[in-house]
Amino acid sequence: VPALTMLSGTGLAATNLISMSTQFGSQVYVAFVGGPTMFVNMEKSAFGNIQARLFPKFGMVGLSTGIISLASYHLAHKTPDLCTWILAGSLAVHLLNSFYIFPKVTQYMYLLRQAEKSEDQTDIGKHRMRFGMWHGVSNLINLGGMAANMFYLYTLAARFAGVW
Repeated sequence: VPALTMLSGTGLAATNLISMSTQFGSQVYVAFVGGPTMFVNMEKSAFGNIQARLFPKFGMVGLSTGIISLASYHLAHKTPDLCTWILAGSLAVHLLNSFYIFPKVTQYMYLLRQAEKSEDQTDIGKHRMRFGMWHGVSNLINLGGMAANMFYLYTLAARFAGVW
């Protein structure tokens, strides 16, 4: 991020657009292509295992691109505006997912597996409910982050349209 201060205005704009596009593309791919394809084509525990390993990496991509997007935008626009807050919100989504939600989803997935092995119906129901709840929260938060990113890109497009 310190190297961003050496970039020209065009360099900052390009860095911002590339990092935001990378983040948004990752979100779309995971939510609508990779995740659903693996879900319907993999055995349940293998799917869970790969997701438990991919989500931290997905979080790191979101965090790093979020930091770069916010920093590059801020360097070009010293006074915070709507886009600053959208980018901060998007970054907050990735922070929340990466450090709290993803670990909770994984924790309850493994607890559900243990309960299924023991065949304890009470534990199975309890952990299935918690896993489902946290997985749903994760999906909703990710969709919220995608909406923020679409709004940010739309806002930039509205600014660019006048000089396009």
